[in-house]
Formats: sequence, structure tokens, C-alpha cells
Amino acid sequence: MSAALLEKLASRAASIRRARRIRTRCLRLIDDDAATFARVIRASRRSRAAWARALKSAIGVPAEVLRHAAALLRLSRALRREIHPRYRVDLDCAVLLARASGQAARALVATNLAWLGDPAYARRIRRQLARLA
Repeated sequence: MSAALLEKLASRAASIRRARRIRTRCLRLIDDDAATFARVIRASRRSRAAWARALKSAIGVPAEVLRHAAALLRLSRALRREIHPRYRVDLDCAVLLARASGQAARALVATNLAWLGDPAYARRIRRQLARLA
């Protein structure tokens, strides 16, 4: 929703394309999330190793959501200078939605990393995600 709002507000072609690419990818992530976590559930019935591999794959989806949320926040800062003040409420909504998506994604990653119990992998993922803050 944040990307759609920003796409609507943007006036420069590059900003419109950027928001559209993020919106399109995030729509696909909805299905990807359901599919990858279904694999986690199925793998949990087989073995710990299969479950751990599936969970690492599933962590990638909210991590990608977090990256897109950060990109949308950067785009919203650029658009703030361009848009007419009467549209600021739409921009503010886009910012809030991007922040909420990022926070939810960060919480999901943290939970999944805790379940995984692989400290080295968790450090690597946390370092990658810390760069987005």
C-alpha cells in the first residue's frame, strides 16, 4: 500500500517506476511468504535439518520486505520536497505503512532467527538488516 501511494504521488518517471517495481515485487512476496512458510511446516515433520533449511529460506521473505520498506522510506523523503502540501496526508500514510511493514518484517525475522538457534547465521542476517536502519 505504501508503494502504491508513493506511485500515485510521484511526478518524476524514475520515482514512479521505482515505486511500481517495489509494489509489484511486494505483491509477489505475499504468495512467496505463504509458500515458504508452508514448506517450513512440512519440513518440520521430516527432520530438524530440513526444517532449519526451510526456515532460513523463509527468513528471506520478511528480510526482503524490510529492504523494500527502507527503499520506500527513502523515496518518501525525496517526494516530500516535490509534492503539493495538500497531498502530504497521503505521503504521511505511505510513510506510516512503510514503517509498519518494516517493523513487522523485522519482528518476523527476529522470531524466526530465535527459533532457528543458529547464532552465526543470525549474526550475519542481523548485520545485513542493520545496514537498513
